[in-house]
Amino acid sequence: MSKGNEPGNSRQRTDRKNHDNDVRLRLLAKDGDKLMVALNSAKMVGILSKSEIMYVFIFREEYHCFIHPLDAEEGRHKAWKIDERNTAMLKNLPAVADQIFEITPKRDMDPMGVMVAAEKGIIAYLDMTGQLPAEDVDFMEWQDAPAQENKGGKET
Repeated sequence: MSKGNEPGNSRQRTDRKNHDNDVRLRLLAKDGDKLMVALNSAKMVGILSKSEIMYVFIFREEYHCFIHPLDAEEGRHKAWKIDERNTAMLKNLPAVADQIFEITPKRDMDPMGVMVAAEKGIIAYLDMTGQLPAEDVDFMEWQDAPAQENKGGKET
């Protein structure tokens, strides 16, 4: 067992700094059939809608989805059996998505590490293309600031 895969080291393996270049991201057309091809070829798919992202992958004969706001650590997890109904639901997701990313991990990565690395890349891509949601800035904030006292000088 390699040092990074020893029991108790899962936090270190999924730490952001450990996965800078561990996944390859590719924009995927908003097409349900292409999404299913990616999923069925052992890849993960990141589906972005506004500022929320859903990671979808197949694990132990089920669809697994992890959903959370971009760059947030907490989120929710859902799993569905692979059947006609759930496959049809996933195939329809591109209709409501802003963007879809095909995520190809390095060999033997755990799903959490893949999501951490993918999110870092997705945020960098959105920032580079000017699509990252900006922080709210109050441009009139200076009017609400308390008056500055003149200490140690002449009054003006």
